[in-house]
Amino acid sequence: MSKEKQKLHLAEEYARRVRSGEILACEYVRLAVGRYYRDLDMALDRGWFFDRREAIRAIHFIECLKHTKGKWAGSRFRLEPWQQFVVWNIFGWKHADGTRRFRYTYIEIARKNGKTALAAGIALYMLFADGESRPEVYSAATIKDQAKICFSDAVAIVKATDLKNYLTPFRNSIVYDLKGGTMKPLSSDYGTHDGLNPSCAIIDEFHAHKDSGMFDVLKSAFGARRQPLMFIITTAGFNKAGACYAYRDNVIKVLRGVNEDDSLFGIIYTQDSKEEWDDPKMWSKSNPNLGVSLSSDYLADQVKDAKNRPEAVRNVLTKNFNLWVDAVRTWILDEKWMECIGTTPREELKGCACWGGLDLSNVSDITAYVLLFHENDHFQLLPYFWIPEEKMQEKIRKENINYERWVAEGYVTVTPGNVIDYDFVKADILRIVADYDLQASAYDRWNSSQTIIDLQNEGMVCNPFGQGYGSMSAPTKEFEKMVLTGKIEHFGNPVLRWMLASTVVMTDPAGNIKPDKAKSMQKIDGIVASIMALGEWMTAQASEDENPYNQRGLLQL
Repeated sequence: MSKEKQKLHLAEEYARRVRSGEILACEYVRLAVGRYYRDLDMALDRGWFFDRREAIRAIHFIECLKHTKGKWAGSRFRLEPWQQFVVWNIFGWKHADGTRRFRYTYIEIARKNGKTALAAGIALYMLFADGESRPEVYSAATIKDQAKICFSDAVAIVKATDLKNYLTPFRNSIVYDLKGGTMKPLSSDYGTHDGLNPSCAIIDEFHAHKDSGMFDVLKSAFGARRQPLMFIITTAGFNKAGACYAYRDNVIKVLRGVNEDDSLFGIIYTQDSKEEWDDPKMWSKSNPNLGVSLSSDYLADQVKDAKNRPEAVRNVLTKNFNLWVDAVRTWILDEKWMECIGTTPREELKGCACWGGLDLSNVSDITAYVLLFHENDHFQLLPYFWIPEEKMQEKIRKENINYERWVAEGYVTVTPGNVIDYDFVKADILRIVADYDLQASAYDRWNSSQTIIDLQNEGMVCNPFGQGYGSMSAPTKEFEKMVLTGKIEHFGNPVLRWMLASTVVMTDPAGNIKPDKAKSMQKIDGIVASIMALGEWMTAQASEDENPYNQRGLLQL
């Protein structure tokens, strides 16, 4: 090992090994590591710095604590590399004024990977060693019993270590008299939440929360603190309509660079697909503590039991492999999509034949028009988007979507008012297609409008395109195949990337597939328009192939 590598902290070594592929990791862990390295590169430009001493201090504090149950009872904590990486990021990143950068942390991981012990360690550090005046730390949950799990672990740790000389545990609190600090369990059935001034809130098993009420209460009480910390740690759940899944969706968008939130650190340990659950070689993706706090034999027993008892499958997938079973898996992985960034100069597409897909929105939402080219043995996608200004501002406020940046960079065009200006869109489309040899454009027959009639009157060929399995399955499958084989280019459009990440694909009993707008988390109009454009091209090719004169070469001069 080189001297340079010897200097790396264990957390840094973990990041290096994930990036190099030495450690098998899922997409979201690789994205979290990639974000860490990007942040190091641009720290000065963003007004950040990494405080190695503070990161090491936090890790050292937690490793001075002791286990209180199981085979390690009485022995010191030993943070595994992935745990060190989490603590390293939370406490190492600082603003120029010395305050912590990350105020919100989301950790999602399968059970028996030491998550509650880590949460208790973080809580005690924030109570005793963070330096906050009169710290208030809360272990929060929807019900009292759940809130007390992390709190009870913290009490047991205090009693087993020298912390008992400084901290006094009571039934419902741990008191730090010297600093006037407290740690308490907090739940919806604990009574009033008036007067909270939290410096740290631990939310364990966020998936069990029916709504964001507890999170919102704690977040709203953060205002008086200089550098508060919300520490969310959870396994996957069953309710994709709940608060946890929505927060998870935002974490994924931040990791992918779709949303921007410099105050949020997130990392998700899960399987990349449901199909990996019975492959022991893949289990470490969702279980980074494999071989430490849980064994392969234990997981193998869980898998065997689930295969013998179908009613147990959902629980095993969720708890042991951190898969949201009610959530449809990602259709096309982001890394595969990003491998398709185009190399064909866009200028070379001028005058080339193309086919269009038009997904007209309702009056107050986003409209998408996508052109599909077939040049240089590859397909190229050129997407265009429009949104009413007031709708855009609403989405920015409610969903933290980067519309303003997309508009500034030319990826989205804003129309004035609170409804889409179809005349504006029509004029833009006519201007766009004037540069190309447009063959025909497909549109949703159930959303035809005067705009279609107007475009036809201007000479555009517009064909209705059904949204059922019969029309959508073949081009959807072909679209997927093209992405996975690198036969399609998209030029890195961030809006189209965001829409693909949100696309849910449904399957009928015959194996036909299609995008499902109703079940997708966000807007997917650009992907639907892309598939319709591909379907229009496929229809055109089929028509040529079916012409017997074309096949016989009688049309050739």
